[in-house]
Amino acid sequence: MKTMKLALATAAIAACTTVFAADAAASDNDVEGQGIGAIGWTPVQVGLFAPVSIPWGFDWDVKGFDLDLFYIETVKLQGLGISGIASRTRDNQDGLLISGVCNWTDAAVRGIDITLGANLGFGDVYGVSIATFGMRNLMKGMDVNLLASCQKDFVGWQTSGVCNFTEGSCAGASFALALNMAKIEKGLQVAAINSAEELTGVQIGAINIAHECRKGLQIGVINIVLDNKVKILPIANGYFGSDEE
Repeated sequence: MKTMKLALATAAIAACTTVFAADAAASDNDVEGQGIGAIGWTPVQVGLFAPVSIPWGFDWDVKGFDLDLFYIETVKLQGLGISGIASRTRDNQDGLLISGVCNWTDAAVRGIDITLGANLGFGDVYGVSIATFGMRNLMKGMDVNLLASCQKDFVGWQTSGVCNFTEGSCAGASFALALNMAKIEKGLQVAAINSAEELTGVQIGAINIAHECRKGLQIGVINIVLDNKVKILPIANGYFGSDEE
């Protein structure tokens, strides 16, 4: 009987351990779970620069407030982070991050990033980005840059002093003094020069260029639609037709 009870207890412990391990692995990419590589979490981290902080180290999730005079590095940030020079978040960021020169996030951003220098997001960004230069995978929200922005895909409203560049699809409104470029434009481009491989929207500028224009309009001094019979027109150009044509 004792042997039977011991076997049942051992099986129960093994089952619970298996479930816990599965839940922990599943929560690695979850907002409520622990960040990948984190040794634990803290509500407050304060210091000069990582790892010289309280608590000590690079490998903490911060769920609350992080203040470092020079450099922040956390696994996951949920809350408010302020750094005099730069910050890096190795997992997801949820909240507000303010740095003097650079905000660097390896995973997703859901919130607001503000810096005088560059916002660098190597995952998807959902929210607001304010910087001199912005770069990310996917951006959904509002993007304001003193010089330029660069992303794979964009949905929302963006403005830059010089250039907006979207490698893939851009849906929304893009404003720049010099240049807007997108592979697929599904909204509004306003700049001195606007360029899209596929235009389904409106371009307004001195020079507007579209390789294909299934449904769209160009307004400017020189308007170029390369798949039209009349490829170059002043004032306005475009094409309106059914998808079956």
